[in-house]
Order: sequence, then C-alpha cells, then structure tokens
Amino acid sequence: MDEVTFAATTMAAAFLTQATQEGYQRVREAIGRLIRRSGQGDEAAARLECLDRDRTAVAEAPAGNRDAVVRAAAIAWAPVLVRLAESEPVAYAELLALARQDRQTSVVNQHNHGTGTFINGNVEGGLTINHGAGNDRHD
Repeated sequence: MDEVTFAATTMAAAFLTQATQEGYQRVREAIGRLIRRSGQGDEAAARLECLDRDRTAVAEAPAGNRDAVVRAAAIAWAPVLVRLAESEPVAYAELLALARQDRQTSVVNQHNHGTGTFINGNVEGGLTINHGAGNDRHD
C-alpha cells in the first residue's frame, strides 16, 4: 500500500468513527463539497448515502467485530478519497484536517514524590549508585 492510499485509508477510518454526530456531519458535508468540486456532482448523493450506510454499519457492529468493519469500509473508501485528493489541490489538506477533528484528547498531570525510579507514574524500587566501588577493581 503506497503512502497516499495508507493516508486515505486512515482518514476514512477516522471519518467513519467520528465521536459525535456533529463531527460526522462536518465530514459528510466536506466530502460532498469535494465530490461536487471534482466534477462528479451527479455521484454526490449516492456516495454520501454509501458513507451513511458504512457509518451505520460501523456503529452497529458488535464490539468484537467493529475493527474489521471499520477496516473494510476504510479500504473501500480509500480510492474515493485518493481520487478527490488528486482532483482538487486543496482536498488532501482539507481531508487531513477533518480527520484530525473531533478527536478526544487527554491531559495527564503527574507529580512524583519520594525516592526510587519512576516508571509510568510508579516508584519501582530504590536506586542505589555505588560510585567508585568498581574503580579499584582490576582484572
């Protein structure tokens, strides 16, 4: 899989798993605009209906099967997104920006106190350095 197809597949997966309905609507509208601008306006409605069906299939997929459904739909959408990106100079940037929207972010504030080695917020044993103890050793 080349880099552009991989990026398009990743974007399609992000679009199909948008966390909110509002986020998905922004994606849907942008894809519709891009389809119309690319000269394929007569295909826009059918493509958007397909996008809606794929999103519904992802949302309704059983938890253990969801990733496979997302992957299959994303692979099917990748060529469409690649064509849109190739036909519109700004399409790739617009699609990339949309893929990054509506992502949950997390902030972790960590304060470590005490002695020892800190690994992922936990103190893992004590750390002892015996400086000079091995300097007198000659083999």
